[in-house]
Amino acid sequence: MRRALRRLTALGMALCLAAILAQLLLALLSGGIGVLFLLSALFTATLLIPLTLQSVLHPEIRLSAEGIWLRPLLGREQFVPRRALLGCVRHPLIPESEANAALERWLFGRQHRRREGYAVLVAREALPPPYRLLARLANAPDAAAFAISSSTHRHYDQLCAAIAALLDDSTG
Repeated sequence: MRRALRRLTALGMALCLAAILAQLLLALLSGGIGVLFLLSALFTATLLIPLTLQSVLHPEIRLSAEGIWLRPLLGREQFVPRRALLGCVRHPLIPESEANAALERWLFGRQHRRREGYAVLVAREALPPPYRLLARLANAPDAAAFAISSSTHRHYDQLCAAIAALLDDSTG
């Protein structure tokens, strides 16, 4: 599943970039109507934002005593040292409303576990720019962030406890 998602995300990003280049070329070549192609190129560029966010949002995580290894959907594995960890906040993309909980119970049954998640805030220089998108959504513009959730990570509760222990060690 992860391999298919990786390929589809990469394909979507490549198609968006190719479309932006084609639209900019058409904007230059078409004279008066070129403004429409320029606007469509800007719109297509905004479609890259969720694809970029998806590529780094819920990375595979490997913990060590020195920090956390992140393996994003696209790109290479990165290390976040323990001293760069800043804290955790509620996942900004998981709604917490009671209406949403009722809808989930209706759709998935009474045994359904509500989706939970956290954004782990990291020093801005510890991770590349795509990780800063999630930090901005979590109202932490001077940081970078990656997310964990109960639906994307196995043993979510143990992972939360281990990250909390790393955070206590980094701040203590």
